[in-house]
Amino acid sequence: MLCGREDVIAEVLSNCLAERHTVVSSEPGLGVTSLFAAGLVPALQRAGYVTVMYRAWQENSFNTDFLEAIAQAVRDQADPQFFAQGDPLADMLQFIRMRTGRRVAILLDQFEDYLRCQAGTHQSDLFDADLGRMIAEREGCAVIGIQAHAIPAFERLRQHVPNLLGYHIQLQPLTPEAGAEMAKLVATSRSMEIEPAAVADLLQEPVIARQEGTVHPFFLSIALVRLCEAEYRTRSHRIRLATIQNFGGADRVVLESFDYILNELGTNQQDLLFRWFNNLISADNQRFAVTQKGLTEYAGKLARFALTLLPNLVEKEILRTVWTGNTMRYEVARDGLTIILRDWFERREAALIARRRARFRVMSISLAVGSIVLAYVVWLLWGTPQK
Repeated sequence: MLCGREDVIAEVLSNCLAERHTVVSSEPGLGVTSLFAAGLVPALQRAGYVTVMYRAWQENSFNTDFLEAIAQAVRDQADPQFFAQGDPLADMLQFIRMRTGRRVAILLDQFEDYLRCQAGTHQSDLFDADLGRMIAEREGCAVIGIQAHAIPAFERLRQHVPNLLGYHIQLQPLTPEAGAEMAKLVATSRSMEIEPAAVADLLQEPVIARQEGTVHPFFLSIALVRLCEAEYRTRSHRIRLATIQNFGGADRVVLESFDYILNELGTNQQDLLFRWFNNLISADNQRFAVTQKGLTEYAGKLARFALTLLPNLVEKEILRTVWTGNTMRYEVARDGLTIILRDWFERREAALIARRRARFRVMSISLAVGSIVLAYVVWLLWGTPQK
């Protein structure tokens, strides 16, 4: 997913060297986490920064955990004897710089979770102020990764950081050239090749090319992994166009990629997930976060399966748990999965309607035949002329 991201990495590194914070936003699935983990962390470490990437925003102890994550990064990368002293963030980073001679780069990933799960609390007020002071005093480099829909909520930090979005990078989908490079690199990483015709077919499918002339890396990666696995089962070392066509097209490769996981569920559990669909995903494919109680109450006669299905779906990474205040809720694990789950729902709904229509036709034919037989019997009994 780093294909085509070299300019972004260079811009963020330049901002850090100039002691400026950076906000990296994107639509879901465009690879901010991959950019941070595989691109920015190594680049910043090569530039001499102690680098920490943090995204565990849901716990009530997130503030303490965050400081400990920084301390652990210092121990791993600069000073094995370092321990956090409970100081405010800016003071801690200043002490690290004085002790090790190195500055700290903090990558705040999935920051939308912080904004949603830690809002209006004493801890969030303290963290907002600490983060703002750190940025204002330039004691450390901050790189904040956030989904585009959360930018309005992010504006609450403007009272602490006046130029909050002054250095804002909006991550874009991949270009077709970067998508083709990504396809080749994924195949190479698995000791495989990919036919040029297969690459061209993948990059023109609407599911992967969400907008004309662009490539969505999340859906492309799903397709590539599934195709590699399919070719491996046939002992082929080449991703072929014929394999894509055998799946029914690249869109089917993506949209049916989780079928094998969902098929592992029992019939009643599949029926329950089908029933929950509109509680978890909106008409425009946005995720809803729902409590266990809310889902159980909507389960009806299938409620007894809810307590086993929910942890099963979390384990399979179909759902995830989120804490809002002191309430645990369930939501689809990733935004990109909403489209895949909707396709599963619509196929199951179509099959259900087809079965109902088939049963109705059978019942209609049975009633018609029964009526004819009954009329014939009545005719025999009452319609035969008396001698």
